[in-house]
Amino acid sequence: MRFPIANLIPLLAMSGVVDTAHAIRPFVTDDARVVGGGLAQVESWLDGNVEGISHNVLTAIGPTDWLELTAGFVHGGSFDRAAGGYGISGPLFQFKALASEPEPSGLPGLALAAGVVPAFGSGAVKTEGTNIFGYLALTESLLNDSLLLHVNLGASHYQQDALWNWTMLGGFGFQQHLFQGLHAVAEVYHGDPYLPFNSTWETQAGFRYILNESVQFDGTLGKTLKDEPDRWWTLGIRLVSPPIW
Repeated sequence: MRFPIANLIPLLAMSGVVDTAHAIRPFVTDDARVVGGGLAQVESWLDGNVEGISHNVLTAIGPTDWLELTAGFVHGGSFDRAAGGYGISGPLFQFKALASEPEPSGLPGLALAAGVVPAFGSGAVKTEGTNIFGYLALTESLLNDSLLLHVNLGASHYQQDALWNWTMLGGFGFQQHLFQGLHAVAEVYHGDPYLPFNSTWETQAGFRYILNESVQFDGTLGKTLKDEPDRWWTLGIRLVSPPIW
């Protein structure tokens, strides 16, 4: 059952409309941005397929202008109680350090992220084992910030069936401003840093609507890239606080 734990790592929502908006889950490909010093954010989204629905939550805070600390969890359940019924998994812990911000139509931005997902929880959404991950995120801003390109590359070291395994993490995504607060987003990626078990190539496409610098919404449709693809949908919201300090 596919229950991705939860993404600040999709496509950037900074477009020409709002400079302080960022990428959020449900997208997996991350951006070279952090929440910002003295700010906090909450990312929440639903993730569903024919087997069940999960609710994912990520909270993050910016101790400095270049560092972001994130914790999160997921809960939900299977439509088939024999497969686990209701369950909960977490917490996830992640840090993200910004090396350089993307310059509009200039040099790309670069960030490093790493984290751990312990094998805590129960029921349908419990992870199969402990997962340790890390990746580089690169963002290129083009056409006066109306087109954003994101590239990720990294690896995950995870425990499955009492054995430790490695898998590649990689992704390419874009965000294109359409009009007012509406953006088109799409990505192709291999391996979710939060859920690397049985990694394969997957894709998502959808929309991002930036209401203002504190609120934005996302929706996607996704599938695995194989002969008999798994399919899912997501719907999410991101909230950013006023400056805390």
